[in-house]
Amino acid sequence: MRRSWLTALLGTSLFGCGDAGSPAALSRIPLDQGWTLAVEGVGPVPATVPGTVHTDLLGAGVIPDPFQAAMEDSLAWISETDWTYRLDFELPKQVQLRDRHELVFEGLDTYASVTLNGVRILEADNMFREWRVDVRELLQASGNVLEIRFAPALARGRALAADHRIELPQGNDRGTPPTRAFTRKAAYHYGWDWGARFVTAGIWRPARLESWSGARITDVHWGPLNGPDGGVPDLDGDPARIIADVEIEADRGGTYVVEVASDEPGVASAPVEVDLEPGSSRIEVPVEIEGPELWWPRGMGEPRLYRARVRLRAGEAASGAPLLDETSTRFGLRTVELITETDSIGESFFFRINGRPMFARGANVVPLDHFTPRVDPDRYRALFAAAAHAHMNMFRVWGGGIYETDLFYDLADEHGILIWQDFMFANGLYPWDDSFLESVRAEARHQVLRLRNHPSLALWCGNNEITEGWENWGWQTAHGYSAADSSEAWNGYRDLFHGVLPEVLAELDPHRPYWPSSPSIGWGHPESLVRGDSHYWGVWWGLEPFETYGEKVPRFASEFGFQGYPDPATLEAVVGEDDRWLGSPVMRAHQKHPTGVETLRVYLERELGVIGTARLLERAGWSGRGSTDEDGVRDFAFVTQLLQARGMEVALRAHRMSPSTGGTLYWQLNDTWPVASWSSLDHALRTKGLHYAARSAFAPITLGWSTEGGEVLSASDLESSLRGRVEYAYASPGEAVEGGVVEGAVPPGRGRVLARLPLRDLRPGTLVGVRFVPLTPAGGVPSGEREPLTR
Repeated sequence: MRRSWLTALLGTSLFGCGDAGSPAALSRIPLDQGWTLAVEGVGPVPATVPGTVHTDLLGAGVIPDPFQAAMEDSLAWISETDWTYRLDFELPKQVQLRDRHELVFEGLDTYASVTLNGVRILEADNMFREWRVDVRELLQASGNVLEIRFAPALARGRALAADHRIELPQGNDRGTPPTRAFTRKAAYHYGWDWGARFVTAGIWRPARLESWSGARITDVHWGPLNGPDGGVPDLDGDPARIIADVEIEADRGGTYVVEVASDEPGVASAPVEVDLEPGSSRIEVPVEIEGPELWWPRGMGEPRLYRARVRLRAGEAASGAPLLDETSTRFGLRTVELITETDSIGESFFFRINGRPMFARGANVVPLDHFTPRVDPDRYRALFAAAAHAHMNMFRVWGGGIYETDLFYDLADEHGILIWQDFMFANGLYPWDDSFLESVRAEARHQVLRLRNHPSLALWCGNNEITEGWENWGWQTAHGYSAADSSEAWNGYRDLFHGVLPEVLAELDPHRPYWPSSPSIGWGHPESLVRGDSHYWGVWWGLEPFETYGEKVPRFASEFGFQGYPDPATLEAVVGEDDRWLGSPVMRAHQKHPTGVETLRVYLERELGVIGTARLLERAGWSGRGSTDEDGVRDFAFVTQLLQARGMEVALRAHRMSPSTGGTLYWQLNDTWPVASWSSLDHALRTKGLHYAARSAFAPITLGWSTEGGEVLSASDLESSLRGRVEYAYASPGEAVEGGVVEGAVPPGRGRVLARLPLRDLRPGTLVGVRFVPLTPAGGVPSGEREPLTR
């Protein structure tokens, strides 16, 4: 059993200090205005920070919208070019007297050479970590020039690949040769079977100047205090006792005071006075909470959050010491466990929150846009609102994307949506030389420190599908590995995912579960259904019928899916009228799967028949422009969404009804650009049919259907039984609709028999529709919400 017990903090704000008038107060000055971007023959043009090269060129009118038509090849030159950002700035008078000045870059994508006033101060090579440089000897009161030159990631990657002794498999990198494994950069930038290939660059996260004197707060970690079992917080106690573990960096020795203040009733803490030497120190500040309320995932209770401020003062506590630094925080109290125990089936895989088992309902999340800095807060809020509407309680942040923004995790905390967090490794082997591993170690430390306080964070996962690829995809044969090559590569894999990452977690986040690779066993192996997490792709990749989902039900479904086209309005925004036929080069550019339409054809023939499918494809113009009609592509998109919803509903209900399944996270919730994909929300966040199917299957009470004996099955997240009536209707082809009502009670749990319907013998093709109507209102229970018809 893997266990994680923690008291969590979210939303720490490090910007601004409460006593700006203090001559020693820390100041953080955003460097987000006045940048330019240039390359020989282009620019300088205004640049947005945070931003990317592509979006800056688009904003300046130098290039067309990369998402319009089929722009990947014509814009490929951008990814092969050096780019220079420049900022001229003055040092504000109020900070000139500070003793320390540091430039901080929260994200540089990726190979960046940074100079200040002509002096090189930084060589960056990792998109996923923060870079901090002491510049007190270089700053001037006026006339400062900051330049950042980005070398193309593709060229660097090719050079690193050429120097590597063993060729590395790098799935979904559409470059020749593939290079992405050698660069700590978002994998999806290199193309995927749902994503475009725009290998961008830029200052993709905020930059700032920090100036301070004396000391500053560098980290606050909220955790357990004096709990049983080696550090489990006594959350049932009153008061609950926790600690604020505060890291202080002192520029000079002296007496300092650390205090925790809160306007929340019942939150109490006494100031801690300490004598510090220059350097880094950690101070524990005990905090008590009277009448503590727990943070719960969506559907299990309220995601209760507390607010507090951590302050650092210079001097003795009784002297009214001046404020040096302050962080504003919110925190939540909860425990999380990943339960992997041997049982009669194999080995369990489910989460237990605050001592209660939870069925995970949700989806995999990819970046909301290929160029992530332009995703505004309202777009994030819309994503979480859509997920909440569909009764989701967990996201998996997929390892080929990015570690998401602070706002993303704040919204997860607020909505009660747990996060399965992949480290950013996906679908290929990675180098194992010392410099690469040390870069990953720095990346992991930064991200774990940044995210570990969020109560929504439930699991760290090492990678996506690398163990699967090694064991099942024939990498060793395809790349001509000798026995020695295979041994070296596998040892390199273990150094990273069983060495570096768990070592960082053991130091910084020891009580949260870690899972080395998802899935733990490939979908072609029978044991993948009885232990660990599963990515079942027999449907779609294996062309198996939808009914297979009901036969092959895993312990935890962390990835599976079926494709559907986006809303026609989303397509029409990027595809011109003359190109709106399915076989056009532009439409093909927005269908990245190599056999996407052919795979859809196979499944459509099963549902519509050969003649009906042929007619649909003809009207949509798959074989040529002349065969299409005005509404052909619109109708095709609509039908594929119905097909997607139909198949995925079989899976979602099978998982939900299974008492041995711990959760279901489908692939995928959203898109990075307008494309045919497995998403339930397209790039414009327009809902596809799958999203409505997920809402029904994820409802607090949902129903399933078994043809054996006319059984209606139920799954309920409620803690007690609820009486009501089952309304049903059924009809075979060419026959009148029949139906009726049966009373019953929905018990807590999954896969329970709610009713046995008095049906006549059902013919092939019979549709049966059922819904549950509570006899008494119940909060959060969808009363009278009709279940989709189920064959």
